[in-house]
Amino acid sequence: ILSVTVFCVLIYFSIYQRAQQNEEFQRLEDFTFIIQGEKYIATPIAYTQGDQAIVKAGGLEVLEIPEDPEHHFLLIKDDLDIRPVVKESYIIPVSGKPTVAYCGRERITDGIKYRMIQSILEEEFQGSFTIQTDSRPGALNGIKHTYIGYENCPVGTDWLGAIGNINGQLVFIYRNDLNEEDLQYTCYVLQDEYQELYESSVHLTFETIS
Repeated sequence: ILSVTVFCVLIYFSIYQRAQQNEEFQRLEDFTFIIQGEKYIATPIAYTQGDQAIVKAGGLEVLEIPEDPEHHFLLIKDDLDIRPVVKESYIIPVSGKPTVAYCGRERITDGIKYRMIQSILEEEFQGSFTIQTDSRPGALNGIKHTYIGYENCPVGTDWLGAIGNINGQLVFIYRNDLNEEDLQYTCYVLQDEYQELYESSVHLTFETIS
């Protein structure tokens, strides 16, 4: 966790050092930017990556998110990474009707995958089991982190947890469990109608302890 944190700080330090002050793009302290007269701050979201740059400065690009023409959210791109920012004046909806979901990089707004997300929100599982992983870095690589956005928010802002094929079943793991450090995770088995949706994704196998 510490190494990841240090890496992220280095990425942002690189961004700050390379951004040049101009009328459209300025860097401030505490991971904030002025972009076309609006203040933006860093935020963790799930998003669709666009390739339309609205500002270029100091080797950096500010990219649009295709589903967000009002630029509530933008992406700061440098040689190392892409980091999302949100307009400070924009109030992110934190409740209400879910209108968009992301499973990994896939944007979902309707169809069977959207019904799957709804079933998770309504806790419609057909059982559960608990696994024990080891301390290998990336032991859970292959699971798809899942976000939702409320009330027509253009991106996913609420991290629910992750979906993945574990021990032969498509399961959901809540975010609070993923944040624990005991290497034990409770897997909630999704309904039969969703079991083959990610059949081609990575399959993981672990010891079951309950």
